[in-house]
Amino acid sequence: MSTHLLTHVDPFSETPLETESIEDILKENGMDITEEILDQEYAQPLTPEEVRWFYKDGVDKRWVEFCGYDSLRIENAWRRREAQEINQTNENSMLSERVVVKGGMYDVELDKMKCMSIYWPGEEWEIMRATWYYEASWIPLEMEHSRVIEEAHLRLFERQTNSSESTPEETSTSHSYKVLHTVHFPEFHVDWHAINDVALYSEYTPSKLMRSVTSKLGFTKTSGYRLKRGYKCLATMDDKPHDIDHLVLVVHGIGQKRDTGKIIRNTASFRDCVDWCKQKYFPSSQFRVEFFPVEWRSSLKLDGDIVDAITPYSVMSIRHLLNTSAMDILYYTSPLYGGEVRAGLQRELNRLYFMFTTRHPGWKGKVSILAHSLGCVIVYDIVTGWMGPDTRPPSPAAPDISLTDGLKFTIENLFCLGSPLSVFLALRTRTPSNKFDIMPPGLCKRFFNIFHWSDPVAYRMEPLLVRNYSKIEPVLILPYGGVDGQQIEQPPALNNGDPNITTPENEEKEAESPTDTANRNEKGWSLWGLVRGGWNTKEGPSSPTPDANIIRPDEELEQRLDYVLRPGGLGRNYLYTVTAHTAYWNNYDVAYFVLTRLFPNLEI
Repeated sequence: MSTHLLTHVDPFSETPLETESIEDILKENGMDITEEILDQEYAQPLTPEEVRWFYKDGVDKRWVEFCGYDSLRIENAWRRREAQEINQTNENSMLSERVVVKGGMYDVELDKMKCMSIYWPGEEWEIMRATWYYEASWIPLEMEHSRVIEEAHLRLFERQTNSSESTPEETSTSHSYKVLHTVHFPEFHVDWHAINDVALYSEYTPSKLMRSVTSKLGFTKTSGYRLKRGYKCLATMDDKPHDIDHLVLVVHGIGQKRDTGKIIRNTASFRDCVDWCKQKYFPSSQFRVEFFPVEWRSSLKLDGDIVDAITPYSVMSIRHLLNTSAMDILYYTSPLYGGEVRAGLQRELNRLYFMFTTRHPGWKGKVSILAHSLGCVIVYDIVTGWMGPDTRPPSPAAPDISLTDGLKFTIENLFCLGSPLSVFLALRTRTPSNKFDIMPPGLCKRFFNIFHWSDPVAYRMEPLLVRNYSKIEPVLILPYGGVDGQQIEQPPALNNGDPNITTPENEEKEAESPTDTANRNEKGWSLWGLVRGGWNTKEGPSSPTPDANIIRPDEELEQRLDYVLRPGGLGRNYLYTVTAHTAYWNNYDVAYFVLTRLFPNLEI
């Protein structure tokens, strides 16, 4: 039986005590020499269960592990590919294998080492095969570094074919215990002290000042990082996502032409908020909701860029901003292009639904829509069949913009965020009736108009139907977790393009001076006065219960429609007004509210 030589070191001395074989050590301790015990002292190639695959998400730009089910399937495909490369000389004849991951939402392409979205274009994540990790954080080392370290580890600790062979000779004596082997990289090096004692040491300190200080103090090396081989838990085929119970289609508003990937990032941020709330408050619940970004703007030609052609060169940057954002409102209200916009969004909604159900035959889940800003108006018009004053003459070359076919699915819930829908409806009819059906119940079961007091684009819906509802506060959305006023754990920060602007406490408590009051009264109005006019009190809305003396029984709405977010200390900050319209995507109150409306039994 071949044995492996090890060097034992006194932890309080730099002098090696003795060199023994594993066989001698076991005999001295009265233990049987078995293959199982010997295998613990030798390195074997990692099994697929020990390897873990990661992807770098598009929001936090960090490595996130695939679930065990996905990782095993990717690893097996990787090994088939490796075997194919060895057995084939003609690389062009190699089969390109795709692995469907994340519950059917993404494809992994090993050729490109990418994870790409299936249902919407433009979202790609890097992927990585991880075998070595930093012990404390379990952050994986880069793939190429891990490959070199793994190869060195197997050479160093593989079972020897000749009992006279031993471990490589010591290559460094700068540590307090024996270094069996060292591998150098440009930024760091890795030392092996034993089979389960591997450390990474950085070759550089963070700054010139630190390098100077450590050099003067006589330090030549920084502290090392312990490395671990193989992931902290084995991958299993049982570790897989639940089937999708509810599909939510997320529709953007204006400004998408300027940044076509924005709705993808916003949807990812909102998805992360919902997932966090689910794991925090309903960890044992067996359900799954998925959010699909619906990008309807980039496929539309509309005026063929004629607006850009007639735009003066003066103040070009602000003109470009208006052309790519506010112009969407003019396009939609135009009798020439409104129908084309509706048809474009309807096609995309039906395309996503058809593609999803084709990949999931027999699916019996529900579909909801989460729309923002102008997207709320367009979705509403598609669902209700409103055609608008389309005066464009018919043309054989013109695209088919007819909506007689409608959506191919029933909407369970329509969530409107920062919606100007009621303004559009008010301008279409002179005398809105309280008998006016806000949404056909056969096409949409529930309607939620969600807004922040500071959102300059959002409007209430209920007073449009019953005028006296203007005297009744909208329903206050409680803090995530469902208990108003409780101390809530801080959720993880999300790195998206629309961060909230925080307010210092002294700004919150700052009172208006008599001079400011006099100046404001003298001018009659001011921007600050207009902004502040939107808030009743610092605490925001008071009571969500209708007053029976205001609303007659025959006028009372069957279901409340308007839901307002709590200010949360930001409601009186005029700077927040600028970002309030886009702050819904990373708001945990909105995420918790939507989650508990998608699955009403959760809070019960």
